[in-house]
Amino acid sequence: MDPTAELRERDALLDRLSGFIEKEGIRNFSPESAAREIGVDVERLAEFFPTNTELIVALIARNRINLRKQFVELDRSVGSYDQFQRIMWNLYVENANASRLFFETYAIALFDEHYGDFLHGVNDWLNLLKESLHRRGIPDDRAEAIATLTLTVYRGAMMDLLATGERARVNAAMELWFKTVQGFFESR
Repeated sequence: MDPTAELRERDALLDRLSGFIEKEGIRNFSPESAAREIGVDVERLAEFFPTNTELIVALIARNRINLRKQFVELDRSVGSYDQFQRIMWNLYVENANASRLFFETYAIALFDEHYGDFLHGVNDWLNLLKESLHRRGIPDDRAEAIATLTLTVYRGAMMDLLATGERARVNAAMELWFKTVQGFFESR
């Protein structure tokens, strides 16, 4: 088979599987149930993703690439960090299902060495945020601390939102965060 056609088929399978995984989670995931749900032969699915771990890691990698691409486009198109943060929070909320998969995998990866590559990728966002802060004049020592705190706040707020569904309350908390970060810029 043509390698390009195989890549397209793999991507199409990931598209179809992402909805299933987002709905069912990975705790009870099985290749058989996934193949049945998306209408593909389990052997064909195994040709692309021989193990559950490889499939889940592929889905998360795809989500990460899509979100990073959106992040970079927004970061370069929005001037103020305050406005950028608000747009990023809305983007994060719009992609809540990807976050659900991220958190579920994060918890498993803490105890399962098969997900080691996943944990190494967790800091991708730290570097993106640091670069964004540098471009806006925050010095390196403060940029790393602010980026770390930002990741902590965003991830915690998203986990709270996913657990409770209380968007107004979580958004109010995020509004306080946005004002706090704006203070970092004003105190330079």
